[in-house]
Amino acid sequence: MQSGFLLEIVLPISLFIIMFGMGLSLTIKDFERVALFPKAVLVGLLAQLLLLPFLGFMVATMFHLEPLLAVGLMVLSCCPSGPTSNMYSYLFKGDVALSVTLTALISVIKPFTLPFLTYYSMVYFMGEGKTIDLPILKTILQLFIITVLPVGIGMAVKNYSPKFAEGCEKPVKVFSMIILFAIIAGLVRQNWEKMWGFFAQSGAAALTMNCICISLGFLLGLLLRLSRTQAVTIAFELGIQNGTTALLVTGTILQVPTMTVVPITYSLLMFVTALVFGLFILKNRRSILDQPSLERVS
Repeated sequence: MQSGFLLEIVLPISLFIIMFGMGLSLTIKDFERVALFPKAVLVGLLAQLLLLPFLGFMVATMFHLEPLLAVGLMVLSCCPSGPTSNMYSYLFKGDVALSVTLTALISVIKPFTLPFLTYYSMVYFMGEGKTIDLPILKTILQLFIITVLPVGIGMAVKNYSPKFAEGCEKPVKVFSMIILFAIIAGLVRQNWEKMWGFFAQSGAAALTMNCICISLGFLLGLLLRLSRTQAVTIAFELGIQNGTTALLVTGTILQVPTMTVVPITYSLLMFVTALVFGLFILKNRRSILDQPSLERVS
C-alpha cells in the first residue's frame, strides 16, 4: 500500500474540518458536566484511556499479528471516540450529552497520550533497534494543530456566532462521514488486489477487538450501575474508534502504509457491528432504556 495524496494532503485537511465541526457542537457546559456527573464521565474516560490500549495489546498478542499490524492496532486503540460515536449514540437512544462530553475530553487529551503509547508500542512489537522515528514533541504539536486547535476555533465560532455554527454543524457532520468513507474507499481502490490479503491478516483481529469493546463497554456500564442509556453510550465510545486520527498517525506522520491496514479494516467493520448493536438496543428498548440518563437530567 502506498502513501499518497489521500494520506498526506486530503486526510490532514479533512480531519481539521471534522474537528472544527465537532467544536461547533460543543460549549463550555460540555466540559462542566465532568463536575456535575463525575461517575459516568470518569468510567468512560478511564475505559478509553486505559482499557482500550490493554484490549488492543491483548488482541494483537492473541492473534500473533506481525509487528507493523500490531502497532497499527495499538495506534487505533489509542484513538477512541469522535463524531461518529456521537451520531450512533443519538440514533440509537444513548446518552448524547455523555457521548459529546467524552469526545470533547478525549480530543484534548489524545494528542498528549497517543505519541507516547505509539512509541512504546513500536518498541515492544518491533524491537528497540527497528522502531520508526517518531519525534514526540513534533507529533504532539501536529496532533494539537490538527485536532485540538480546530475544536477550539469551532467552539469560539459557536460562542460568537451561534446561528452560523448551527447552520454549519449538520453539513460538517455529514462531511465527516463522507470523507472517512472516501479516504477508505480511495485506499481500498488503490490496493484492491491486496485487500483480501489485508482482511486475512487483520480482519479477524479487528472484528474481535470491535466486538469485545462494544460488549465490554455495555457490560461495564451496567456493572458499575450507570443508567442503561449511559451504558449504551459507553459501548459506542469504546467500540467506535476514530479511524481518521489513526490513519493520520500511521499513514501521514509515521508514513508506514502497512500500519494503515488495521485502521482501514476496523473502520469498515465497526459501522456494521455498531449498527447491529444499535438495532438490538432499539428492539429491546423497553427493557434496556428504563433509567434516567445524563442527557435527560441535564
